[in-house]
Amino acid sequence: MKWLIPAAASLAALATFSAASAKGESTPPLKASVSQKAQWYKGNLHTHTLWSDGDDYPEMIVDWYKSRGYNFLALSDHNILSKGERWFDLSGSRGRGTPLADYLEKLGDDWVKTKVQNDKVYVLLRTLEEFRGLYEEPGKFLMIQSEEITDSYAGHPVHMNATNIQELIPPQHGNSVLETMQNNVDAVAEQRERTGVPMFIHLNHPNFVWGVTAEELMHVNGEKFFEVYNGHPSVNNYGDKIHAGTERMWDIILTMRLAELNMEIMYGIGVDDGHHYHDMAIGKSNPGRGWVMVRSKSLDADSIVHAMERGDFYSSSGVSLSDVRFDGRRYSVTIDAEEGIEYTTTFYGTRKGYDSTSTPVTDDDGEPLGVTRNYSDDVGEVLAVVEGAAASYKLQGDEIYVRAKITSTKKIENPYVAGETAAAWIQPVVPRK
Repeated sequence: MKWLIPAAASLAALATFSAASAKGESTPPLKASVSQKAQWYKGNLHTHTLWSDGDDYPEMIVDWYKSRGYNFLALSDHNILSKGERWFDLSGSRGRGTPLADYLEKLGDDWVKTKVQNDKVYVLLRTLEEFRGLYEEPGKFLMIQSEEITDSYAGHPVHMNATNIQELIPPQHGNSVLETMQNNVDAVAEQRERTGVPMFIHLNHPNFVWGVTAEELMHVNGEKFFEVYNGHPSVNNYGDKIHAGTERMWDIILTMRLAELNMEIMYGIGVDDGHHYHDMAIGKSNPGRGWVMVRSKSLDADSIVHAMERGDFYSSSGVSLSDVRFDGRRYSVTIDAEEGIEYTTTFYGTRKGYDSTSTPVTDDDGEPLGVTRNYSDDVGEVLAVVEGAAASYKLQGDEIYVRAKITSTKKIENPYVAGETAAAWIQPVVPRK
């Protein structure tokens, strides 16, 4: 899409927008809309706007998701909440031209407030409390306040999203990757305890710049979620010859936490991590690539958080389910099948008595590398493969956990990588005693 750059001669014209006062008023968060029966709600938990490094206005991004059938959205800009007065400088490459023209056309010059200062044009970024009332509808669409706590240690990115956060949390830092994660998890836990508001934190894209290993993540207390699928082109979901992919990391983490470390289960989240909303292509960080489907009786932030903490959700890049069931012994999924599409459900797990040995990945000189270790094939082995729109697995009793992944022949319109087909990741379960 061609950028339209305001010429110097047009600065005076643009300045006239500053005379129009915004008519939007702050609105409270949406109250619970309770339904008689639990249903699936579609949402994205990782989204960027002009408040940090996205390339569009938050209202336009919200409209994109709502108009495409999403039920909830979390705007998770880097180390900032959409609060307070923020004037965005249009002299850079973001926010001007077509995005500004579309923004004006959509919401009008009574809403879009600009000013000229020192020969630069600025646009006022609206706050979440101002614009949420434009889009929220009881039982249909919900905004959830979020933040990407963007931290690092010794060049390793440590990015963690806090969902339903109430107050900004600055990066907490630490003396290692593990300590950095733990300090940020603890800060969210402290805010939850102090405010009484349900919220959770999850680790973003562990393979972004190969920032976090399975061994580091498995030891974080109070962390129940990580991104098993992220639509950003630079996050290395599938790993490489040296680095484990995120699904392999998931199996390692589940096995070690449940069998060796006496820690809680970890769930896998699918997200967009959208930054680019005007150039839809492979190699761009576009919306619509990954999401979660949460089963809840009501569409409100507290209910969404609690349902996800129960593991009552699945992650998807294009496969929809009508049901997921686990009765303690039988784990079943029913796919909302599309005509002409083939589906394969693979059940993965680790059994008791597995080979627990692991070895470091080494370089050409035999020196250990600081990456996820190699584990035996017993960890995350394939337990069953089922073709068709319904699949189930009966636990034998010696499984430490079981999870499922559904793959399909459905081509994705704008995939994360070329040739990618739609999939769904079903949350792990453990046998009932």
